[in-house]
Amino acid sequence: MTGTTSTTRATGATRGRARTGAEPDSEAREVEISWAVLASLFQFRIATAEQLRQLLAPDRSIEKMRGRLRRLRDEGLVAELVLPQSGRAKGWFLTEHGARIAGAFPELAEVPAPRMPGDATAFKYTLWHQLAVVSTHLAFLAGARARGDRYGPFDFIPEVTHRFAEGRDGSVRPDGLLFYGVNEPDGGVARLRAFVEVDRGTMGAERLASKLNAYARYWSTKTLPAGIRAGTVAAEQDGRVPLWERRYVRFPRLLFVLTGTGRVGFDNRVDELQLYAQDRHVAKMLAAVPAAAASLEDLQQYGPSGEVWYPLADRQAEPVGFDELTLPGAG
Repeated sequence: MTGTTSTTRATGATRGRARTGAEPDSEAREVEISWAVLASLFQFRIATAEQLRQLLAPDRSIEKMRGRLRRLRDEGLVAELVLPQSGRAKGWFLTEHGARIAGAFPELAEVPAPRMPGDATAFKYTLWHQLAVVSTHLAFLAGARARGDRYGPFDFIPEVTHRFAEGRDGSVRPDGLLFYGVNEPDGGVARLRAFVEVDRGTMGAERLASKLNAYARYWSTKTLPAGIRAGTVAAEQDGRVPLWERRYVRFPRLLFVLTGTGRVGFDNRVDELQLYAQDRHVAKMLAAVPAAAASLEDLQQYGPSGEVWYPLADRQAEPVGFDELTLPGAG
């Protein structure tokens, strides 16, 4: 395993409460799943009934999830809208009342509050990106369930802002930050963290690739430790430490999940990312941070452990599994 393992995430209560296995009391399990539906919609903003079923109750029928959502709607906690060009499929989201209730769950203290739809007509044309983010999370979840890895319904936090400088360009906000535990042959668990960027082909390839530069700026930004003042001898002796170390033991790997462009469009976008990865500042970061791109369709078909991830730092490298993604030149 590479040097991207990290310490255990301190949100065991979330994972424990979100676990939806067999319960001795079926009524208690229904309450737990309803709790998890509200928590999921707070965390992911919007989801379809089928996505929520896969996320929280894969052993239950879609009709059970739809019935649960209707009951929550009757209680004034959730609302729905018909998705454009979807055969009348519906997206479900929290009402203001539902968001206030879910926002009080202690397990969601680290999660940014969801933005309310406001104009429902405008909202339904801007939600496809978020649904693709949920689909990305579900691909990781299905793969983890199949392999027995440590990754649950709430191990993906959307839209966590990381500010490293003033101004509009002084921050990165990945579509998701995931926490994945790979079971190793010796019985240990490799804890992998990753920033996830999801693109549906609506952003120009060069603009998408330029996100690498923003991450490189965040990775390279250093600050003085507490108690050391600028201009002192200690500060002059390279006393600065990476800003990201305030949050992470190791900088999370970078994962780009692409969809909506077909295979040719996917190949072109990967080429653009790999070309941008040769920039001097980005290349310096990628010598220490594994980064790769995969198509959402490949993730859904083969799982994140399949050979679907194209390394960005090495244009000649063959695609690898998520847990096999290493640094350039590493074994």
